[in-house]
Amino acid sequence: MLPDIITGSDFWGSLTAAAIFAVLLLVAGLVNILFRLVLRYWDKRDPTGLRIRVIRILKGPLVLFIATAGLFMGVLMLTAITTAGFELLEGLEAGIRKAWLAASIAQVTYVIYRLLDVVLTWYITRVASKTETKLDDRLIPPIKRILPLVIYSLGTLAILTSLGIPISPIWAGLGIGGLAVALAVQPTLANFFAGTYVVTEGVLNIGDYIELDGGPAGYVVEVGWRSTKLRSIYNNLVIIPNSKMADSIVTNYYSPTPAMNVLVYCGVSYDSDLQHVEDVVRDATQKLVNESPHAIKDVVPFIGFEEFGDSNITFWVFIQATDRTGSFVLTSELVKVIHRRLKDEGIEINYPVRKLVLPPSNGIESAISQTARMAKSEGD
Repeated sequence: MLPDIITGSDFWGSLTAAAIFAVLLLVAGLVNILFRLVLRYWDKRDPTGLRIRVIRILKGPLVLFIATAGLFMGVLMLTAITTAGFELLEGLEAGIRKAWLAASIAQVTYVIYRLLDVVLTWYITRVASKTETKLDDRLIPPIKRILPLVIYSLGTLAILTSLGIPISPIWAGLGIGGLAVALAVQPTLANFFAGTYVVTEGVLNIGDYIELDGGPAGYVVEVGWRSTKLRSIYNNLVIIPNSKMADSIVTNYYSPTPAMNVLVYCGVSYDSDLQHVEDVVRDATQKLVNESPHAIKDVVPFIGFEEFGDSNITFWVFIQATDRTGSFVLTSELVKVIHRRLKDEGIEINYPVRKLVLPPSNGIESAISQTARMAKSEGD
């Protein structure tokens, strides 16, 4: 008979367990329906927004959590029943609690990872492209790669702790293993940490022309965590380890602006009218600045005389080019323009010459005679 199998209190206990499971299962179903309605509402308004992505992530784990909570609570109620047929559950309360806690930690770990991943993905596609700085574009992709390793590792350690498994030996093993790995991959780690410095500093951007002190030069193609890639002027790819980048003096020709100064030296004869020379050169240079697409229009050409040279009075002309490539073109054009205008104006640019100062007339004859005697003696 039924009373011989289940007592009154045990009957109500099993009935309560079944009721709790049924109620929470019903709640899980209602929550699932509610999520469907919310998703349908937001799918019409912002189908790719962050809000609907978060709701989709929370939907499944939350419904599963409620259902499993009902199952675990029901089973816990059954462990208190001592009637025949339930003796297998006696003494399992502590184990069931640990299993419930471990399952909860696993679900929470999964949800945290998915939420962080979707937030970072949304930020890259929606926000990072609109910000002025490129730092977030470089930092977020590597963070996304190491994110699952970090979160799932912490979640695993939390599960082991909840199960009563000591994790101190694991930490010790990880420490010794990490030290061995660090020594083995020291060059890689050096490049990685140097890359962290290069990336976070934000002093190099794609397309910048840089030159290492005593090393290669070229346009920046990629700034990575291990190396920086350049395209040289010969159109070759140069890969530079970031550890070398961090230890070298780097000249960035595109910072703070791509504009570059152009300085051209020239010289005119000592017989030239220097004011006339300055006016002619300034006029020729200003016309070049106005016409050339490689010249900065707002920078007024500047001319200055520098020194009394051996054959000419040296002067220089200063203008500004739009970028490094334009500086080469502008320098060549400026040399041609100055040479042509000075020639048209009859202003002489001397070859290297030396002026001989001879003694008076009687001294000239003696000098000639002495030169003739020296030549004759050499002939003999």
